[in-house]
Amino acid sequence: MSALVSVVIPVYNGAATIGETLRSLVAQAANTPEFEIVVVDNGSVDATREVVRGFDVTLVEEATRGPAAARNRGLQHARGDIVAHCDADTVVTRRWLAELVAPLADPGVALVAGQSLSYRPETGAERYAAASGVWDAERAVTRELFPFAASLNMAVRRDDALAVGGWDATLMTAEDVDFSHRVLQARGGRIAYAPKAILFHKNRANDDALRRQAHSYGRGSAELYLRHPDVLAWTPRMSAALACTLALRVVAVPVLALGARVRLASRERAEHARYHRLWTLAYWRGFSETYREGRAVRRERCSCA
Repeated sequence: MSALVSVVIPVYNGAATIGETLRSLVAQAANTPEFEIVVVDNGSVDATREVVRGFDVTLVEEATRGPAAARNRGLQHARGDIVAHCDADTVVTRRWLAELVAPLADPGVALVAGQSLSYRPETGAERYAAASGVWDAERAVTRELFPFAASLNMAVRRDDALAVGGWDATLMTAEDVDFSHRVLQARGGRIAYAPKAILFHKNRANDDALRRQAHSYGRGSAELYLRHPDVLAWTPRMSAALACTLALRVVAVPVLALGARVRLASRERAEHARYHRLWTLAYWRGFSETYREGRAVRRERCSCA
């Protein structure tokens, strides 16, 4: 493809990682389509802007917090027919961009999702995140409900992104699920999976960071249920199934910990169960808080109407 591509990277306090991200982009293979890099600083208070200014890129700022708002600012400044996205803590491979934009030569493709791999994990939190499949792009694009291209490794035509009003800046997470849904609804087509568009990303390194991430993902998921009740409807049967799942995951931790001590279960399996409980409880706590808040707001609006 010969069209200019704009690579948009939102960043917040990314001084420690964005230099490596930009170096990997500068090192793209020689036959990569012509591209520009637009970095959107989202209010960093570290040396992010100083690091970015060391590269031949466009640096803009967005005061409204959140990756969606930052991507919208990048979309406004992008000059390319295609907008590719990666995060400020990722490292792309040399053929990443060429492989990511190639499927858009097919007019039946609306979005492209690349393959995102974890850096080699060193902590328990990182090992869990790498094994959990949360960032499995192939699984995400083939979901029955709300298939999506994850924002850390995706490409879209700029006109299609603008036609749906860009990213929803009120969403802190799940903004890529919402964005993908609206693009597919507006123009039709499908999401292509590009397994050779590979980048590496850093997972949360400690328990507190992983717990916060799970909580925020749960909140984002609840927002989707609240915004799309015609597609996603929460039922009493789902509540009962969730209660069983939570109970099993809570019980599994001491059982497998005991099994590891007497060598009837591996330490790896016991560790995974502990982090699976951590993630699950935090995720569904975030979901339930947001879902209850949203339902309460809707009831109040209905009573005032």
